[in-house]
Amino acid sequence: MRPQNIITVDWEDWFHICEVDHLLPQSEWDNYPSILPEATQTLLAFFKQHRITATFFILGYCADRNPELVQKIVQAGHEIAYHSYNHNLVYSQTHQEFENDLRHGKQQLEELCQQKINGFRAPQWSLNEKCPWGLDLLSQAGYTYDSSHTPLTIIGDPAYPEQVHTLSTRTGVLQEFPPVILNISGLKVPAGGGWGLKTWPITAISNKMKKLNKKGSPATFFIHPVDVLDFKPPVQLPFIKRIITGFGLRKTRSSIEFLLRKTAFISIRQYMETKI
Repeated sequence: MRPQNIITVDWEDWFHICEVDHLLPQSEWDNYPSILPEATQTLLAFFKQHRITATFFILGYCADRNPELVQKIVQAGHEIAYHSYNHNLVYSQTHQEFENDLRHGKQQLEELCQQKINGFRAPQWSLNEKCPWGLDLLSQAGYTYDSSHTPLTIIGDPAYPEQVHTLSTRTGVLQEFPPVILNISGLKVPAGGGWGLKTWPITAISNKMKKLNKKGSPATFFIHPVDVLDFKPPVQLPFIKRIITGFGLRKTRSSIEFLLRKTAFISIRQYMETKI
C-alpha cells in the first residue's frame, strides 16, 4: 500500500491576496467576477479522476457568495474546514475580532454543510508568534486542528516543527499540520504549494515527502483555485505578490500528478480518523 499524504485547498477567489487592499479593496469585492465556479469544477473533476479526497479550507465570504459550490464540494466527499471570513491576517485583529470570526465561521459552515468543522488555516499562515493568543482562541472555539504554522522566516518561524505535531493550549490540544518546506543550502523555502510546488525540483519535493513519511508524519500540500486555471489578475500586483501568485516552471496539476506516482492523497479528517 502506498503511503498516504495530505492535500488541501485554500478555497478563495483570485482577489483574496493579503496586503494589497489599496489595489483590491474589500469594498469592491462584490463587483469582481469570480473564478470559483470554473475552478471548483476543475478541481472536483481532477480529484475524482485521481481518486483524491481533500480538505477544503473555505473562506466565509466565498461561501456566502457561492453556497451551492460549497455543497457540491461536500457532495463529492471532501472535508470542509475554515479559512477565516474576509482573509484578514490574524495578527492584524484584536482578540475579540478573531474569536468572533472563528465562532461565526464555524457556525456558518456547519449549517451550510451539515458536518462538523474541525480545522482552521490562517490567511498567509498568519497565526504565528505575532499572536500567541490565537491558538488558545482556536481551541476554545471547538477546533481540533490547525494548519497555519509554517516553518519559514517572515510568514512563520523556522523553529516550528516540519512534521505533524501536537500543540498544547490553555484550553486543550490541537494537531498542527505544517506545509511542506525544503532546506536548500541551509535556507528553508516553501514547497508544499504555490510557486514553490511549481518551481523547485519535483524530485526534491518527493524526497522530502518520503523523509517525513519515514518519521511517521504525512506531508501536507495545498492548492489555490487560481492554480488550476490560466488566469492573470486584471490589476498590476507588486513584484513579490506577482511571484507568489503567478511564478512557476510547471503547472500545479503536473506536480500533483508526479507525486501521485509515489503516494495517495487524503484529507486531514481521514488522517486523524486513522489515529483515533
